Amino acid sequence: MSDKSLERRSAMDAYKLASQNPLRRYPSPEKDGDRLYPLATPVLTPSFTMSREDTVFTIGSCFARNVEAALINAGINVTSRDFDLGPIGESLGFAGNFFNKYSIHSVINELRWAMDRESFPGEEILYPLGKGEEKFCDLQLGAAKLEFPVDEILEFRHRFLDVMARAAEADVVIVTLGYVEVWYDTKLGIYLNVAPPAQLARRDPDRFEFRVLSYEEVLEGLRELYRILNRYRTKPLRMLLTVSPVPMLSTFRDMDVLVANTYSKSVQRAAIDVFIAETEGVDYFPSYEFVVLSDPRVAWSRGDYRHVSADLVARIMQSVLARYVPGSGEEAPEAGGGMTAEALEASVRMTMKLKEYESALAMMAQNEEIVASSAVLQQLRGVALSSLDRFEEAFDAMAASHALAPGNAAPLERQIAWCRKLDRKEVARELLKTHVAAFPDRADFRAGLTWLD
Repeated sequence: MSDKSLERRSAMDAYKLASQNPLRRYPSPEKDGDRLYPLATPVLTPSFTMSREDTVFTIGSCFARNVEAALINAGINVTSRDFDLGPIGESLGFAGNFFNKYSIHSVINELRWAMDRESFPGEEILYPLGKGEEKFCDLQLGAAKLEFPVDEILEFRHRFLDVMARAAEADVVIVTLGYVEVWYDTKLGIYLNVAPPAQLARRDPDRFEFRVLSYEEVLEGLRELYRILNRYRTKPLRMLLTVSPVPMLSTFRDMDVLVANTYSKSVQRAAIDVFIAETEGVDYFPSYEFVVLSDPRVAWSRGDYRHVSADLVARIMQSVLARYVPGSGEEAPEAGGGMTAEALEASVRMTMKLKEYESALAMMAQNEEIVASSAVLQQLRGVALSSLDRFEEAFDAMAASHALAPGNAAPLERQIAWCRKLDRKEVARELLKTHVAAFPDRADFRAGLTWLD
């Protein structure tokens, strides 16, 4: 009998555990369907806690940038997003993209070099793109052309590593794994972050190899990452791992990209569970499941199946904070975690995007205390009600929104417009006086109210 099972317990312990788990059965339309459709809400089970004063360092694939943005919007101090990469960084657009690390080995490379500068290969990782020209690429950072002198590029590179070194000081480290299709430089003996340009491969065809990481390689990579971080930290490591829901754009394997992408995500997801089982202070949060199990019409921001909706990212991170930061949200284990105003707003917006207004209203009714103090949610309630031709209630919701945020013209203007449907011309005229006083520059809106003449 194998002794390498991920979990092992007696039959009666297994039955007891199952009987105590309210989330053990997969949702169906008849039971707990709202936990899966239209927004999947998998539950996190923390092994540690955080505070809003904790610093967070994020690293990994492009989805890590979404995580950073959502955490910053939630008021968390994200040290990986605060950087000055000098003139070169400023010249290349959004420098945050340089922090995209698409495989476990890319993450390991940067952190090892940041913590131990003697290990940094320096000029060797700059690949010349032309003879006698100041034109290079650093395949650890991306495929951007660096048209600068070598010494200036290396100065920029050390600025970058200074930011990476903050992982040793952050209270919480978040790592997002991307892909397992990787490239290897046989001359330097290192994995690359992106594929070498075709011109480099043609120039030196034996130097670069394409590889597909195995489960064992991903797992050992996670272990090495943990060793590196702990070697240079003075405080206990708390780490959150996730798998990016962003699929591969294309594959170098001889197979359907849908199949290749499933392997890439699955093998990393499996390795994470084993790593967590053997390691203290490390948790998984299911951003991958949040996205791929949700209705694609709300999961993807551009309808392209690749860019995750900002509202869904906000919902994911609010779920994380509600579970990990005491007091961030009301505990509701059977509903997928705590609910905050930000999480509720994101969920309502996505539900309304599907034109499921009744569901959005039900969601808000279940969280009435949050809605009562939120101008945005009251406004969303008004829009949902009006979409169902419930203009009396919609009018009241917009009035509540205006009372909470009198500087926003939209709720007041909606009230005035709906007075026409409700046959309330006198009420509209009184509201118009308020509008003139509060928003004198909105004359164009008032000019369109010819029905009040």
